[in-house]
Amino acid sequence: MKQQDQGEPTRRRIVQLAAALPALWLAGCGGGGDGGGFAFVPPPAGGDGNPAPRTIERLSSFYVQTRDGTRIAADLWLPDAARVAKVGTVVQLTRYVRSSPAARPEEDDNHEEAMAYLGAGLAYLIVDARGTGASFGARGGEQTPAEIEDFDDLFDWIAAQPWSNGRCGTTGVSYPGGNAELAVRLRNPHLKAAAPMFSYYDVYEHLSMPGGLYSRGFMAIWRDYVAALDRIDGAICTLAAAQGAPDCASFEAAFPQVKPVDGAEGPALLAAAQREHQANVSFPGTVDAKKLLFRDDALGGVAWRNMSTATWLDDTIASGVPYHVRASWLDGGSADGALARFVLQDNPQEVFIGATSHGGYHGSDPFAAADAPVDPPVVEQSRLLVDFLRRELASDAAPPAAGKRLHYVTLGEGAWRSTEVWPPAGGTRRRLHLSGANALSTEAPGSVTDTALVADADANTGRGARWDTVGSGVQVRVDRGGTTHLTRFASAPYATDRRITGHLQVQLELSCGRADGTLLAYLEDLAPDGRITYITEGGLRLIHRRLASAEANPRHRVLRVPRTFARADALPMTPGERFTLNFDLLPTSVRIRAGHRLALCLVDRDTTHFDDYAGDGAPTPVLRTGGNAGSYIDFLEY
Repeated sequence: MKQQDQGEPTRRRIVQLAAALPALWLAGCGGGGDGGGFAFVPPPAGGDGNPAPRTIERLSSFYVQTRDGTRIAADLWLPDAARVAKVGTVVQLTRYVRSSPAARPEEDDNHEEAMAYLGAGLAYLIVDARGTGASFGARGGEQTPAEIEDFDDLFDWIAAQPWSNGRCGTTGVSYPGGNAELAVRLRNPHLKAAAPMFSYYDVYEHLSMPGGLYSRGFMAIWRDYVAALDRIDGAICTLAAAQGAPDCASFEAAFPQVKPVDGAEGPALLAAAQREHQANVSFPGTVDAKKLLFRDDALGGVAWRNMSTATWLDDTIASGVPYHVRASWLDGGSADGALARFVLQDNPQEVFIGATSHGGYHGSDPFAAADAPVDPPVVEQSRLLVDFLRRELASDAAPPAAGKRLHYVTLGEGAWRSTEVWPPAGGTRRRLHLSGANALSTEAPGSVTDTALVADADANTGRGARWDTVGSGVQVRVDRGGTTHLTRFASAPYATDRRITGHLQVQLELSCGRADGTLLAYLEDLAPDGRITYITEGGLRLIHRRLASAEANPRHRVLRVPRTFARADALPMTPGERFTLNFDLLPTSVRIRAGHRLALCLVDRDTTHFDDYAGDGAPTPVLRTGGNAGSYIDFLEY
């Protein structure tokens, strides 16, 4: 998927948007039957005593009825192997519409992806989540317990089919990837493998509220897009206006359509289902997201805890289900979640952290050329996934091998490394102190200096940031070249090539002239020719500065500065009073080349991506360095 220019036809803009958010390179289709059943009637056994081949359809669409009577729409793809043998099944539960109408299976949206599974001898079932697509019901929120518990009905239904060997695996990218992992906590005996791809272990911190900062750019586009997909009255026109379409009618004509189930009644059932969608509780949308700014907030069925797979950590570990995971250093906070899972969960795991956009479509190493190919290629990413599922869902599959392994790429080097522990062995802890001379030094400065941060609301990571790739699907391409005037602290040139790997922790001594605000830190590489290259970042809404005890720190934050983001722990500032701020930067692995310098750039807002908690005209924070002040950055160097 490539970015299109402003003059492109409306349909191409919509297709790009539709492809980006669901990350559909793993999407598929499902099928089978009428009103909740799909049965094959095998012909009599052959004269040689072997089972006679079953008559099957390659692709069929139908409803499965869940435990509470809700009918959810499914597409089923079956491999040729299902004619004579029992096969494993890959399951995806999506809220991004399972497919659009097509005259033949070869024209279906999911044909290419489904063929990869079918070629491996696996069945593929893709289902519209309740309250979306052609499924009935109304949504009480996103990734609610009711939505996830539908997996139980799907797994049990699959296991009862004559073509099924009773072994199921889940997968998906982004939201469906989160569903794929949330299903593990059900501990259904038929679930044997999970492959959450580019999903967010904790949606609050890794996507929607990083550092307690409301990600309004992403939230707005996601709200409008899913409401339009659900066919909420007026939503398509709202999205058309937000996307700058010339008129609603042409936009709606080009917008992805929803595939009905098979049969003459399919279109009428689709219309009836979409009438039920009008009662959907959307987030953000019908629920005011500004009332859910703290991690423990909830409004009815809308709760951050529902969308965090770490909420059910004990159940996911007890399941023993093996994982195949893919994330990126540049994709929101997906890498932080992948690392937390790797450290916390004993489940067998094969984890890959690359330098790509959301979904793995584009190479996004900030040190590489803009047209550098994605590493590994999308076809290789798919092969690794299919191999994992084929192995774990085979009828004669051995018990999952114990152990876990993490593969990660180093920015600016392109080299992949593997480790069985995190952080990797062999690192040396480095501390660089901030000084009044705008330097990062191995020695703490003796003289005290107060420095007011430079205010510039436009000096942020732009529209090619890690927080934008989720909503656009384009490569991460941050340009920091126009930020030379900001408050930046730089090290001496490195004498030899070194690597920094893991989270970086920052401590600052600050005072502010307001009760609330924002602090953002960008880690950068400064080349000898003056070029500034973004590496990673970290941010915090300042009322969240209170540190948590070891007992109160959420378990998924095992690698991060302890903090709850709970409403009761909010700590407004006293204007003018100095305080110590501890926070961390999102993890990375990067090579700093000889002759280059490491830099930490501090700013007090990013109005492109987050709400501004200081307000117009508020004085910027004042940083103290030297003396007894402890303003520094810590990291592991290799």
